[in-house]
Amino acid sequence: MKPLYTKGNAAKQWIFEELHEQFGDREGSVLDLCCGCGEIWQGFLEAHPRLTYHGIDFDRSAIVKAKKIFERFGKRVTFSFEDAQKTGQERADVVTAFSAIEHVYDREAFLKTVHTSLVSGGKAYLNYDVGHFRSHNLKERLMVPVSQFLAFIGIQGPYMKRVDDERFQRQAEQVGFKVIELRKHNMGALKGFMRGASDEAVQVWYDFEQQMGKLYTPKELDPLFLSTTIVLEKL
Repeated sequence: MKPLYTKGNAAKQWIFEELHEQFGDREGSVLDLCCGCGEIWQGFLEAHPRLTYHGIDFDRSAIVKAKKIFERFGKRVTFSFEDAQKTGQERADVVTAFSAIEHVYDREAFLKTVHTSLVSGGKAYLNYDVGHFRSHNLKERLMVPVSQFLAFIGIQGPYMKRVDDERFQRQAEQVGFKVIELRKHNMGALKGFMRGASDEAVQVWYDFEQQMGKLYTPKELDPLFLSTTIVLEKL
């Protein structure tokens, strides 16, 4: 059975598997934008001791927590308090962003950061979700337009706006990326059902979603799946 780097998110597991294929036991570098406390990376970084990782986030408390969680990793795992829409000083083989793009106000600026941060030929795995926009919770649904108004007057923290796949791909191409792949993951009913499931059951879920991705187009799968990952290559 494949290593399970996360048991509750098929999209993030797929990205980790892609990174394993790319790096194996070789050296490499990852820049993780909008990293939060980075906790989901622990298992993967333990299994790939030759990788270096740097996470950035605009939530200072998350960065403080991340530094404590990863203290044992030493200098190969670092974090900094930065705005991913205004940075780009790092150079990495891979840039990732998990469940992030729907919360990014200036997506063109974000894509420019990703492009600047990558080495030539480097890849980006940018992931975004639609759960906020399909929620049956009235408060959460109301927060979508409210958050967009707050961002307009300069308060970007709670921002959320649904990502249009085709528009985001065009923006990426305009910045200088080649779009390699678009994948859909996390079927809503299965994601909820699999909470607390065994490793074997989770692997069956992940394999099922991989097969669905081979049989149907992202557009066909979109109504059923909550998460999208776009894979970009810097030309």
